Amino acid sequence: MENEEGSTISMDEIVEALRDKSPKELLSYAIFNEEEEAKYYAKLADKAKRASIKALFIKMSEDSKGHHDWLYGLFKKMYPDEEPVKVEAPPVEVAPFYPEFESVEDYISALKYCMESELFAKKTYELLARVAKDEDTRAFALNLAAMEEDHYNSIRKMYELILSLEEKEITPEKLEPGGYLFTDELKAKYFLIDLLESGVGLSVAIREKPEKFLEMLDSTKVSVVWITKTEVEDSIRPDEIPLLKRRFCEFLGKRSKGDKKGAVFLQNLSYLALELGFKSMMDVVLYLKDCALLYDGYILATAVKDAFSPREWALLTSELREVS
Repeated sequence: MENEEGSTISMDEIVEALRDKSPKELLSYAIFNEEEEAKYYAKLADKAKRASIKALFIKMSEDSKGHHDWLYGLFKKMYPDEEPVKVEAPPVEVAPFYPEFESVEDYISALKYCMESELFAKKTYELLARVAKDEDTRAFALNLAAMEEDHYNSIRKMYELILSLEEKEITPEKLEPGGYLFTDELKAKYFLIDLLESGVGLSVAIREKPEKFLEMLDSTKVSVVWITKTEVEDSIRPDEIPLLKRRFCEFLGKRSKGDKKGAVFLQNLSYLALELGFKSMMDVVLYLKDCALLYDGYILATAVKDAFSPREWALLTSELREVS
């Protein structure tokens, strides 16, 4: 990886600089790194125009701020009368990279760069854990590696989604009416963010707790039904899902009459198939897909491939186009 002057920094250099540091120094080093990372992703979020990418970078910045606060709190517990100290060692993150987000290629390039940065940091901390001379330093290093891996995986999913959309020529802003399937929940949520940004109305039936599901979305633009066996407001039991067909179809019809588009999102078809049986689940999917085609709207869903037989999966993906 390169530093701000463009010269190459190796993991070995960073590890060599940190391997003899005390737990206090390593903790200090990580605190300053997370602080800089939070600023970095906040600046990327400011520059990003695509709603889903902006949401990703905002979340990354918030996560880094949370990591910083957790590490700082740990530092104060261990060293209550002290403050983190600057440590002479190269930064574990790569140099700032602030592209002008004007094309899909710009987003792909930025996401790839960020993935490389997070992976570099993860591998660096793992290497440090292997050569650390005391257990405390080793434990800190492994925790830091896990944090960087979480960041890497979040960015990787967005990167894979953007590549898949580009390859299949699927554009959230100009989506063809019909049905679409995602095999990853996070990717589906990022797609929904862009769909909402384009002015599409959204009604959802979810297995996740509504507050959790809406964290990344604008809750004022989403109508939510929680599929649960717990009796709470705005919920429905799994065996009552077929009753939602007409309600969702009416939603798509009302959007169409207002010269607007509507989308229905079904979370975790695997669970619905388990509760209803595959045939009944498919009856719901087919009904809503036909409604989507009738009213120039969309049905989107998530499903775990391994939860279905090859024949069932083939039937499902023959009706819903697999996105990513």
